[in-house]
Amino acid sequence: MTRSADRSRDRAIRRYQKDHPGMSLSDARRAVERAAAEQSPTPPRLPVVPVPVPGESLASWVGRIAEQEEISRHQAMEVLGLEPGAFASERLRELAAELPELTIERLQAATGITADEARAMAAIAPETAHFPGQRHDEEASDPGSGSGAEALLRDLLQGGRGRRPALGPLGMMGSYEGEVTVDLGADLFGHPLRTTRDLLKRADPFGLQIRNVRGPLNLGKAEALVYLRQLVDAGLLVAPDDVDDEPQDDPWGPTRDYRTWMLTPAGRILAYASGRKPSTRRSADTLVAKVVKAAAVVNDNPDSLWWVKEIRGTGAYADTTAEWLLHVDLAVDLRPRLADRNEQRKAEQRQRDAAEDRGSTELVRDLVGYGHWRTRLALAGKSKVLRLFRLEPDLPGPVLFHEDRNLTVETAPTAPYQPPAEPEPLDRCSWCLRAVAATRVARRGESSRQSTTGLCETCIVLARCAPRASADYHSLSWTIRQTLTSLTEDPFHSSGCALCGNGEAREMHWWPCLFGKIEEEAVHLPLCDVCPGLLLLVDRPDREGWWTQRHEAACVTGLHARLGTVDASMDGKPARRKKLAKLTDIHQSILDAVGRFGALSALDLARQSDRQELPHQDAGWWAIRFGHLLDHEQLVPLRGDQDEQLPYAQMRLLHEAERDLRRSMRALHTPGPVWDGTRVIEPESPQEWTSQSRQLAVLSTARDQQAQELRAARFADHEPRR
Repeated sequence: MTRSADRSRDRAIRRYQKDHPGMSLSDARRAVERAAAEQSPTPPRLPVVPVPVPGESLASWVGRIAEQEEISRHQAMEVLGLEPGAFASERLRELAAELPELTIERLQAATGITADEARAMAAIAPETAHFPGQRHDEEASDPGSGSGAEALLRDLLQGGRGRRPALGPLGMMGSYEGEVTVDLGADLFGHPLRTTRDLLKRADPFGLQIRNVRGPLNLGKAEALVYLRQLVDAGLLVAPDDVDDEPQDDPWGPTRDYRTWMLTPAGRILAYASGRKPSTRRSADTLVAKVVKAAAVVNDNPDSLWWVKEIRGTGAYADTTAEWLLHVDLAVDLRPRLADRNEQRKAEQRQRDAAEDRGSTELVRDLVGYGHWRTRLALAGKSKVLRLFRLEPDLPGPVLFHEDRNLTVETAPTAPYQPPAEPEPLDRCSWCLRAVAATRVARRGESSRQSTTGLCETCIVLARCAPRASADYHSLSWTIRQTLTSLTEDPFHSSGCALCGNGEAREMHWWPCLFGKIEEEAVHLPLCDVCPGLLLLVDRPDREGWWTQRHEAACVTGLHARLGTVDASMDGKPARRKKLAKLTDIHQSILDAVGRFGALSALDLARQSDRQELPHQDAGWWAIRFGHLLDHEQLVPLRGDQDEQLPYAQMRLLHEAERDLRRSMRALHTPGPVWDGTRVIEPESPQEWTSQSRQLAVLSTARDQQAQELRAARFADHEPRR
């Protein structure tokens, strides 16, 4: 979900673009950001500021300040009043072209440098890194020297800037994130650092081949070799022994280049570097206070199989002078509740068996024990900031928590551990009511072994609760095909609903909607209000995709509500919206291209990218970026293409008036079927919602026509095939 500040900024940009016809979206964004900068307060004075070196660029100086303060370059620009906006690198290039007087005043207030020093640094364009021994191609630009990238690689070669304690992780809790925080928007060898980091991450542990580099960076073979050679010279990769040998022609198929570049320790550090902002000391103290409170709760819980003896601060957190912390490192002394190791092990296994019976152990693979994992989760949660380590004897550091009691107890020997037997199946399905073997199912958190509700092998798939059934759409479709064939030839019940026997059934034609398309051939069946959605059936062949999805969700919720396996108040809506992808320069380029051409599809960009000065990628790659813009409500498909697959659907810009109407309509009413607690219904739309829907339809039709006319004018000579 976007923040209110971001939405206000977007509205201001659209309004500015509307007031200045012909201005591109990127120019309007920069103008709005400049206007906002003029209204922002003067930044406070930094206590210590490095002296600018003669011939040093503004980007290099900002990088040194960021390194000194142990913050990202983006944060350093915010502290200095440089207003980095969304992209720090783009802002530095703008300041190199023109340094406003207001920005000079802010720099003087924050650092005390003179106006001449600020202008001298800004006059030098931001450079890329130069390293000893680096070889340059004739077409490559001179990267210069003294940049922040040079300092970054120097730190990587020395093992990273992080201060990871020399301790064993406490069950791998919080140990996967890297030690270095970087500005992912910075440039490295002429490419975004984010792209280089992602390439190196994919290279671990199998290495990089030329084909892995060419696609993401849009490079030819010769350019990819130059880029790989730069990474080797920088100490991030190790070249293969046959690096100078060209691959031989393969008479049996296409020639493949199998030369592989492997990661060095420095390359592995960069591959797992973090782009998030460090936490302040105050935020870290608040997090530690929560851990200490959780430790006391764990120790007071007699059902916990582990207890906390002591917690000490270690790593960067133990250094009281550090104000910015990428991680909060704590050393924890966890001790078992039972003195006998065998009894502790048996108690761990029994606790895990009980959790599996309640359906509470998904994705838990812990060799120490389920109780150990639960204790660590109670202490640290799933935070990326907090890391737990094993407490070693005589470890220095502040004591944050200490338990004076000895909570490890002696216990009498128990019987040898025996894995629990599989629960006996029921002899009748609780949904279709047939006398067949049924697997016991229960509400999450309740024991399935004692449940009196069971589903047969058909209904457990239709209920979307079979192992991997909900994720395997082909398995679900096959089961639905088989069930529809059986119900058409021989219904499960002679009266009422053909599937579940409910007396309130409607006998009518239903259209299957498998694989996102409504089929032309209908089936004639008596079905209740819930069973059509389980079988992916719709009552009209003109139903839209969003309606069928909400109908399916409402019917699945209705099944579980009637069986008592979920809370009956659920209405089939998703619990929360998915996290939106971060928009980048590529997304902005797509918006600019769509604005110029009226309407474009991912297939258009794949075929016309050379003419539009965009990177050449396949339609699937562009379709993912189009999906991001759809989620952010920046694009909308033309009304005739709403049910098209994403690579083929033509998209246009979603204007601010349409976006406001959409948000207003969502606040009033959500159309489509819902589970109301007793049955699946489709509520009637409020009159105000209906009125706004008509306004949106009229506005969208006019916008669609404008987009199609502009597209036809642009593609008059070379209309791409659909």
